[in-house]
Amino acid sequence: MNVLLVDDHFCAREGVACLLKQIIPELQVFEAESFDEGLTVAQQTPLNLVMLDVQLPGKDGLVGLAELKQAFPDLCVVMFSGLDDRELVFQALRLGAMGFIVKSVARQVFVDALRDVLAGKVYLPASAVGPQRTVDSYAGDVTDIPKVSDSACLGLTAREFEVLTWLVQGIGNKQIAKQLGIEEQTVRNHLRPIYQKFGVAKRTELLVKVFERGIVFGKPGVGN
Repeated sequence: MNVLLVDDHFCAREGVACLLKQIIPELQVFEAESFDEGLTVAQQTPLNLVMLDVQLPGKDGLVGLAELKQAFPDLCVVMFSGLDDRELVFQALRLGAMGFIVKSVARQVFVDALRDVLAGKVYLPASAVGPQRTVDSYAGDVTDIPKVSDSACLGLTAREFEVLTWLVQGIGNKQIAKQLGIEEQTVRNHLRPIYQKFGVAKRTELLVKVFERGIVFGKPGVGN
């Protein structure tokens, strides 16, 4: 597995590289101190994951993110930054990032976040998810939703709601299928109408809509 770290601070790169190798010793970690240098690595090396700092010299990380996703649409890019700003997180997700890790979190939180992104999960900081709040009921269109916790309020079937509840935990289709006791293809079949009802085309766009509107879910249920 090949991971590229793009950060202009040597100590930050070395620290993250060390943590990554602790998690997966056989991991191959590449480093770059600017976006242009990182892009060159991406063009020459098959990569599984890019960890891209937001604040970079020359080309801003978000601008670089858009450029990376245009050149490599299937490449998993996770932003990491000293900035912990809700709108910044959502902007990164809209541009195609598969997660956002804040550098200032405690060591164990950072390690857990790295484990998640290496496993293909979407990791978001607490500032993006927001406080846990619920609303008992709501009648309205899915495009007009406040904070809710009921499938009917979202215009979803009970199973679609279960899938969405697990999806916002940041896990992939395979893990969702295992938790619900269904086939992975069945999960994908349920995701299509969920995307359609929320007016989105992909997982990260759905997460943005869910968290921006403050939709809150209880503890995910386990399938029969």
